[in-house]
Amino acid sequence: MNDRMLTVLSKNDIEAIHGATMEVLDRTGVKMDSPEALKLLQEHGCEVDEKTKTVRMNEAIVMDAVKSCHGNFRWHGRSEKDSFDVVNGKTKFGPGAQCLYYIDPDTGEFRHSTLQDGIRICRLLDALDTCSLGYVPVYPTDVPDGAMSPIMWVAGLVNTSKPTYGGWGDDAEFELMLRVAEALLGDRELVRKKTLFPAYIDPVSPLGHDQYMTQTLLRYAQWDIPVFVMVMALAGGTAPASLAGLLVQQNAEILSAVVTAKCVTKRPKIIYGSVSCPLDMRSGIAATGSPEFSLLGVGAVQMAKSYGLPSDMGIQSDSKTVDAQTTYEKTQAALMAVMSGADFAELFMGSTEAFNAFSPLQLMIDDEIASNVQRIARGIEVNDETLSVGVIGKTGPLGNFLKQKETLTQFKKQHMIPKLSDRATRQQWTSSGSKDSLQRAKERMRELLRTHEPEPLDPDVARSLEALVKEYTKEYDLGSLARTGPVR
Repeated sequence: MNDRMLTVLSKNDIEAIHGATMEVLDRTGVKMDSPEALKLLQEHGCEVDEKTKTVRMNEAIVMDAVKSCHGNFRWHGRSEKDSFDVVNGKTKFGPGAQCLYYIDPDTGEFRHSTLQDGIRICRLLDALDTCSLGYVPVYPTDVPDGAMSPIMWVAGLVNTSKPTYGGWGDDAEFELMLRVAEALLGDRELVRKKTLFPAYIDPVSPLGHDQYMTQTLLRYAQWDIPVFVMVMALAGGTAPASLAGLLVQQNAEILSAVVTAKCVTKRPKIIYGSVSCPLDMRSGIAATGSPEFSLLGVGAVQMAKSYGLPSDMGIQSDSKTVDAQTTYEKTQAALMAVMSGADFAELFMGSTEAFNAFSPLQLMIDDEIASNVQRIARGIEVNDETLSVGVIGKTGPLGNFLKQKETLTQFKKQHMIPKLSDRATRQQWTSSGSKDSLQRAKERMRELLRTHEPEPLDPDVARSLEALVKEYTKEYDLGSLARTGPVR
C-alpha cells in the first residue's frame, strides 16, 4: 500500500476484523433466501440449515473463494475512449442513483423527478471530465412502470457514452440486459469477455441476502459479469453501534456473497463496497454526512485491499438543499475517498439528502470538489525538474519568475484551474455582477447543456435500441429520449 494513503486501521486491526468475520460466518452464518443458492452452497461444502435458510461457512471455503477473485478488469463504455481499468490508481466518481426527488435549478422547487430531468442530468454527466460513469440517476415518476427499465437504460445510452450499470431483479430483467448488450456488441455472448453492465446488489443487514439480489448475483456471475456488493448497514440499527463491529458484519455479508458467486464461476469479479453509516439516535434516520460514514468507508477500502478486491465507498450529505452543509460534508468524504485509494466513490455527484434528491447545481459544485480532491491526491512531485534549482539560479535574488519559460510549463503541469470557484479581486467580482457560487453553477450548467453533445450512437445500434423501446411502449422513441427541451 502507498505510504501516503490515508488509513484508519492498522495491520493488527485488519487481522482482528478478519478473524472476527470468520467467527461470525462459521458460528452465526448468514440467511440466504434463495433455494438455488442454498443448494449450490451446500454442494460446495457449506453447512446449510434448510429450515432456517441459514448458511455457515468456514475460513477455508471463504478464503478459497476470495483468492479466486479477479483483482482487476476493464469496464467498457459504449465508446472505448471512456473505458477504464477498475483498479488504475485513481478514484472513479459517479452520480447518486435512482434519486426520487429533484431540486429544480431554476425555481429551487423540490419535486418528484421526471424523465426530462434525468436526460438533462445524463448529458451533464457525459460532459464532466471528473465523472467516470454515466446513466439516468433519478427515478422518473412520469414513465410507466412496465417500460421503466428499457426506457432508463436506452435513455442513458443515448445521452452518454460512459460506462454504466446492469441491474438487479428477476430473470426478465437479466434477459433485458443481455438484449441491450446484444444491441451494442452484435452478439450477447461477447458480454462474457467485454464488461459492459456490472450488476449492483445490496445485502440485507444484518447478515441477510434476499432472493432477488441473490438471483442477480448468481446470473451475472454465471456470465462472468462483475457485481458491486454494496452494504448499507446502519450502526445501532441494522448493525452494531461500534464501527469495528459494523465492519465485521459488513465484511461477513460481502465475503458470503463472494462465496456464493464462486459456486457458479471459477473467478468471481466482485467490487467490495460500503455505504454503511450511523443511525442518528435523535432523528432515527441515516447519517450519511457524518464523519463516521467516511471512517467506515475508508475502513472498507482497507479491508478490500487486504483481500485484493476492488473497492467502493460512498460520498454523501444529509442536507436537504444546496448549501454549505452539502459542500463541507461531501468535501470531507470525497477527500477521504481519494486519499484512501478507493477505486470507486460512485455514489457522489449531484445527490444529497442521503441519496434521495438530485440537484444539477450540486452536480456542478461536486465537479469542482472532485477536481480539487483529485489534485490533492496527486500530491507533490519531487524530481530534478520540479526542485527548480536551475530556474531559481537564473532568476536570482529579488527576481521575477513570471519571465521564465519554466513557470508556464510547471503551471500547466501542476496547478489546477478552477471551473467554478471565484479567484477574482473584489472589484472584478463586483463589476461582473457579484455572483455567488450557486449563480456561477447555474451559468456553467446552462453552458454545458447548450454546447455539449454526447457521442452519437452507431446507426445499427440505434435501430436495435429503437426496436427494443417500441416493444415496451409506443410513447417513446430514440428522438424523444435525446431531447432536453429549451435551456433558459
